[in-house]
Amino acid sequence: MSYFDPIVRYQPKIEEVDFIVPERIREACRYRGYTYKEAAKLCGIPERKFGRMANGHTEIPDNYIFNLMKGLGFPKKFFYQIKWERV
Repeated sequence: MSYFDPIVRYQPKIEEVDFIVPERIREACRYRGYTYKEAAKLCGIPERKFGRMANGHTEIPDNYIFNLMKGLGFPKKFFYQIKWERV
């Protein structure tokens, strides 16, 4: 038996921040199976603006959080967390 165990159990570290994290918008869309177009319509956000926000090309105004919560069905806390993955 070797002292080296090739199977490593790793839990991602989740950090709360004070801004909406674009990656979490993408994760929410992927989880629900929505395209950006469908998600934007459900959230009441213009499609072009939604796509730019989800891809991190523009800052996300805090007043959109309730639109995101309602349209994508995730709690507020979800959008304010960074999930650090081990690479």
